[in-house]
Amino acid sequence: MSGITYTVDDVPLGKRIADTSMFLYLTDPGVPIEIAYRLWLLRSPHRTIVVDTGPPVGEGRERHLSETRDLREALAAQAVDPRDIDTVLLTHLHWDHAANADQFPNARFYAQRDEIEFLRHGRHRHPAFDRFFSVHARLEQLADDGRLLPLDGDVTIEPGVRAIRVGGHTPGSQMFCVDTAAGRVLLTGDAVPLHRNYVERIPSGILVDVFEAVAALDKVSALSPVRLYTGHDPAPYLELDH
Repeated sequence: MSGITYTVDDVPLGKRIADTSMFLYLTDPGVPIEIAYRLWLLRSPHRTIVVDTGPPVGEGRERHLSETRDLREALAAQAVDPRDIDTVLLTHLHWDHAANADQFPNARFYAQRDEIEFLRHGRHRHPAFDRFFSVHARLEQLADDGRLLPLDGDVTIEPGVRAIRVGGHTPGSQMFCVDTAAGRVLLTGDAVPLHRNYVERIPSGILVDVFEAVAALDKVSALSPVRLYTGHDPAPYLELDH
């Protein structure tokens, strides 16, 4: 523990009914499941950090989300102005985690170098991958402008917040390890999209490397967090008893 602790708040931005096998590898194909979309606020007495941007309202509706919320209105309900945010941590660059980046005009964004290079060098363009990305030009411009910054592996962002590279779901998927008053917690992004992924040790159904995706679940266990904030579970967190 760093001595600096944060609270973690979820900001819901939409829901959708999806096929279970898209989120739990080769599990229950054709069985519908409710998926939540959100971003996260990390707050200490002195600053607020955003984790992921959530999906834009228009694109969310095009992709059949329900209960969509405008990011600015959702943050206003948390007494947060996106213009005041200077740091946004991205678990990965899929549309529902990064496509609202333009709503944070004064922020720098942090993603793994592998993730940024996957986007910039066109390796994502096969339809199997590209269907999960959008606003490519906007994200590339952020990188060109020095506002989308690369991380190389496990990196301390600042005291109490550490990035953990895992890959698997995407080439540069990362989690964030955060010190809270209750102990260490993990914001997993889609390395662990649902609580069930971790409880039953099932990797995500959307992935580029199944072996890295399985290893990510093992890494979660090794870090021994007291709580998981998973990527898309309707319940925002899972309490863990080690």
